[in-house]
Amino acid sequence: MNKINRFIIIAFSFVLAVFFLVILLMIANEFILKGMIETVIDVAQKQPYKTIAMIVCLIMILVSVAIMVVTILTSRMRRQRVRSNEIGFIDIGVDAIESIALNAAKASQSGVKSAKAWVSPYKGDKITVTMNVMAYSDVELPLMMSRLQERVKKDIEKYTGIEVSLVQVKVNRVEAIAARVER
Repeated sequence: MNKINRFIIIAFSFVLAVFFLVILLMIANEFILKGMIETVIDVAQKQPYKTIAMIVCLIMILVSVAIMVVTILTSRMRRQRVRSNEIGFIDIGVDAIESIALNAAKASQSGVKSAKAWVSPYKGDKITVTMNVMAYSDVELPLMMSRLQERVKKDIEKYTGIEVSLVQVKVNRVEAIAARVER
């Protein structure tokens, strides 16, 4: 999750905390309750304040829905990849699977300079691996990225026992290989 999303979630959480603190104070003290009711009635009766209050409420509703959608779409795999045997359980974390994918990218000898991997759940007990790759310029991209996909799928299934349904490779950048000058 990026910094902007985190900031929005933190700010929204703070606003909710203040809101519920005010509600708690209103329930605990009749004087505060009467003051808040009078304030709400004043706001409802004056058109400029009423419009501003409605806009603020609408924005808060939209932010709430946006936070919910972002949280659902960017969340990590919630379901643990647990295997059991006669001795006990084996829990394979998402970070471990991503590390295996990165090691496979390096070992595939497919012209990958650097890569990032993300694992997400798929139907059943399968997973999807998405890789952002920076490749070298002298690489035949379709052939080499196909080799990379096969290696990542094979290594994850071999080392974890988890079936990989899809390996998506996105080549974001092609880096030129600098010529060496020997003296």
